[in-house]
Amino acid sequence: MVKLAHFSDVHLTARPMGWAGGDLLTKRVTGWFNLAALGRGKRFQHAPTVADVLRRDLATRGYDHLVFSGDATMLGFESEMTLAARVLGVGDLSLPPAIAVPGNHDVYVASSEKGRFFEAAFAPWQQGRRVGEHQYPFATKVGHVWLIAVNSARSNKNPIDASGRVGRAQLDRLRELTAGLEAGPRVVVSHYPILEPGRKPEPWFHRLRDWDRVRDVAAACGVGLWLHGHKHGWYVLPSGDNLPFPPVCVGSSTQSNRWGYHEYAIDGWRLKGQRRVYDPASGAFTDADTFELKLAGEPRPS
Repeated sequence: MVKLAHFSDVHLTARPMGWAGGDLLTKRVTGWFNLAALGRGKRFQHAPTVADVLRRDLATRGYDHLVFSGDATMLGFESEMTLAARVLGVGDLSLPPAIAVPGNHDVYVASSEKGRFFEAAFAPWQQGRRVGEHQYPFATKVGHVWLIAVNSARSNKNPIDASGRVGRAQLDRLRELTAGLEAGPRVVVSHYPILEPGRKPEPWFHRLRDWDRVRDVAAACGVGLWLHGHKHGWYVLPSGDNLPFPPVCVGSSTQSNRWGYHEYAIDGWRLKGQRRVYDPASGAFTDADTFELKLAGEPRPS
C-alpha cells in the first residue's frame, strides 16, 4: 500500500515582490488590484500560517510521497517562488520526497515562465524519468504506483485569461514516456482539471483548452487517476460520462474556510481518501470527509 498527501493552491506572496518597470505592462497590474482591493488578499491572509502548519503535518503522518499540484504563488514573482519553496519545505529532509508541477499563477507572465522560476525553486520535487532533456512530463515510482507530472500551466497576456494547455508536443512525450514504464497504476499530477463538478469543461477563460485531447491521450496511456487543483473547492468525480478515469480536485490548501489537503491510501488499484481540514481554533489539521475510488487501468486476470 502507498500513502500519499496531496495539497495545492497555497498562493503565498512576498514583501517586497520585486516589481520592475516592465511589469506595469502585464497582467500583474490587474492581478495586484485583485489581490489588494477585490478580496483575494483577504481570502489568503492566513496562508503563511496555514502553510507552516501544513508542512509540519506532512512531516509527521508517515506519507510515502507528497503531491503538490501548483499555484505556489500569487503573481509569479521570483521572490514569491523562493519564499513559497522555503515555507513548504522544499529540500527539507524531514519531509517525505515529493512531486510538483506549476500552476497558472506560477507562470503568471511570460518572464515567470521563461525564467523557469518554479523549476528552479522546486527542483528537488521535480526528479524522475524523462524523455531526453525535456522537463515535462516526468515520472517517478512510489511503491507500485507511478506518479506522472504533466505541465498544464502557461502564461497568458489577457488579464481575464487563466486557461491552460498541455500541447501536442508534451502529449507525444507522454506517450513515449508511458510506453516505457513498468506495470502499476498510473497517476497524473497536473494543475488543471479535465472537467469541473458538473462533468463539463470550465469556461473558456479558466479551462484546460485541450482537455478533450489530453483526456483521450491520457486514457490511451493507461492513466488511472488525475490529481489536480486550480479550482479552490475540492471534489471527486468517478469515471464514466466523458471521463475514462476519475479525477480528484484537492482545492486550495490555504484559502480561508476552504483550507485542506488529502491523504490517499492506494492498495492495488483502489484508493481510500481522507480529507484533512485546518481548524483555526486549534491551529491544526483534523480529519473530515472520506471517499473511495477505483483507479482505471487495472489489468484483468489472465
